[in-house]
Amino acid sequence: MCIVVAGGIALAVSRWRADDSTDAVSAGSSPTSTAVAATTTAPATTAAPPASTETTAASATRPSLEIGRTYPVSTDQRTFVDSSRPTSPNGDFGGSSQRTLLTSLWYPSTPGTYPLVVFSHGYAVTPSFYATMLQRWAEAGYVIAAPTYPILSGAPGGASHVDYEQTFADTSFVISQILALGTNDEIGARVDPSRIAASGHSDGEAISFGVGFLSCCRDPRVKSVIAMAGNLENVNNPHVRDTGTPIMHVMETNDEYDPYPDSIAWDRANLTAPRWMVTLQGASHVPPYTAPGNAYFELYQKVAIDFLDGTLKGHPERLDALAAEIANSGGLASLER
Repeated sequence: MCIVVAGGIALAVSRWRADDSTDAVSAGSSPTSTAVAATTTAPATTAAPPASTETTAASATRPSLEIGRTYPVSTDQRTFVDSSRPTSPNGDFGGSSQRTLLTSLWYPSTPGTYPLVVFSHGYAVTPSFYATMLQRWAEAGYVIAAPTYPILSGAPGGASHVDYEQTFADTSFVISQILALGTNDEIGARVDPSRIAASGHSDGEAISFGVGFLSCCRDPRVKSVIAMAGNLENVNNPHVRDTGTPIMHVMETNDEYDPYPDSIAWDRANLTAPRWMVTLQGASHVPPYTAPGNAYFELYQKVAIDFLDGTLKGHPERLDALAAEIANSGGLASLER
C-alpha cells in the first residue's frame, strides 16, 4: 500500500506487479492493424469544454451504435504532450517540465461514429498488457484510447507511485486531446463526444473511479465507469454520490492484493445506483483481464461489452443480458445490482 497526495487529499493506492502472479500473461500477438501507426505531438491543453450530452435522433440510429456486430479493427499510437504540468524526478530520471503521454488506440476500421472508452493500466505495465481485451472491445464498436502513464508504467526511472496523483489529470487531458483531433482526423472522426466511458485495472481502477466520481478529479464528460480488480476504499478521497453515472465494479474472491470481503463491503455501503457489482468467484487479480481462453476472461469480455452497450449505446436491454450471462455462468460469477 502506498500513500500519495493529490491536491492535499490522501489517496491510498493498492500496488501490484505483473510478475507477482504466476497466472499473469503478456499481451501476446499484436491486434490486427489495417492502419500504419503514427505518432503526433498535439498542443497542450488544460481543459476542453464538456461535450454536449444531448443525443439527436440521427445519432441514436447510427449503424456504429449497433450491437452484436464484430467490426474490423485498426490500431494507432499518438503522443500527447501537456506542457502545463511537470513529470516528477524518479530514480535516475531528473524530471521534466512537461508530461508526455504515449496513447495506444484500437478502433473500428469501418467509418462511423463510436463511443470512446479511455482505459487506465495497472502498476508496472503498459496498455499492451491488456491488448486482447481492448481489441475485443474495439471489435464490439468502441474507440479505445489507452495512455501509458509516466512513471506508473515503469518509465522513466522505474515503476513508482511518485507521480500517481497526476494520472487523474492525465486521463482528462487525453480525453481533451482525442476530442480536439476533429473530424478530419482518422481517430477524431470516429469518436462520439457525448458517449465516453472510463475503465481501468488495479491502479487503473482507482484512476477510472476518480475521473468518474472523486470530488477532486471528476470529469463530467465521463458517462460510464468500469473499475476492475481492487478495493475502491483504497481511493481515500471524498467521492460524489448519486450522480446517476453507472458504474460496474468487478472483483475477484481470490484477489492477492485486496481482500474481497473488504472490497464488496465498501461497495455495498458507498456505491449508489446505478451500480453493478460483479464478483468473479475463485478468480485472481490479473487473468480475467489478460488471458484469452481463461474462463473468467471469456465471460468477462461478454459482461463488459454488455455493460458498455447498455450504458453508452442506448441499449438498456443489454444490462439484462449482462445479468443473464452471469446467472448462466455455472458459478463463475455473481452479480449485485
